[in-house]
Amino acid sequence: MEVNATQLQIGYGDYVVVEDLDICIGKHEITSIIGPNGSGKSTVLKALTRLLKYQKGSVFVDGRDLQDFAPKEFARRIGVLPQMHSAPADFRVKELVSYGRMPHQGFFSRLSKEDERIIEEAMRATGTYHLRDKSIHEISGGETQRVWIATVLTQQPEILFLDEPTTYLDISHQLDTMQMVKRLNRETGVGVVMVLHDLSHALEVSDRIVVIKDGQKYSEGTPNEVITSQMLREVYHVDGEIIHIPGRSKPLIAFAELA
Repeated sequence: MEVNATQLQIGYGDYVVVEDLDICIGKHEITSIIGPNGSGKSTVLKALTRLLKYQKGSVFVDGRDLQDFAPKEFARRIGVLPQMHSAPADFRVKELVSYGRMPHQGFFSRLSKEDERIIEEAMRATGTYHLRDKSIHEISGGETQRVWIATVLTQQPEILFLDEPTTYLDISHQLDTMQMVKRLNRETGVGVVMVLHDLSHALEVSDRIVVIKDGQKYSEGTPNEVITSQMLREVYHVDGEIIHIPGRSKPLIAFAELA
């Protein structure tokens, strides 16, 4: 499965946020979209997932126009976890996760044994099965994020889009979330597209990285190709070095000392 966008212009009314963007998203890969605040990262993700209508250009999913998919059919192909999400206070974890099966059900359908199996698998894969009977508001922020990812996984999408999945999480839960996303990708083959702020996370987990600067694509490629000292200066306006450590597959970023 591939998602191909060509010459996208995205904005709100007369205000153009992203212009002339080309991007290709492949199944089985982890693609991270990075860039400074306000550069248009989340706007791109919203346009690729029909949360925001693009103004110009085209988006095709396996050669088929993005707008041609019925909502349930689209949800069976593409899973989306926006930056902001909430659930009623009385929802239990399993109840919330089960809502991910809606794209596969008819009106007034009850959960089948197959649905129950998929829901349990999603909770086990995200480490939330032991929370299944708890209220969604009784668990921690890191656990809540895992529950939401489990909910989207029960859709059984081919590509999973996550908008800043580590926002508001402490360092431990950020690392747990990144490790879980990488494991899900490697074990299940689900493609992942993430908007990320943390460049170290992007380096660690990504197969490809797209850099957005001032609403346009600055660069695209493997982490080693994209995250360079020049990119840090030109996109983020900071000085830093990319350090390669023998025996470590991924490099580290060392920023200049504060004066």
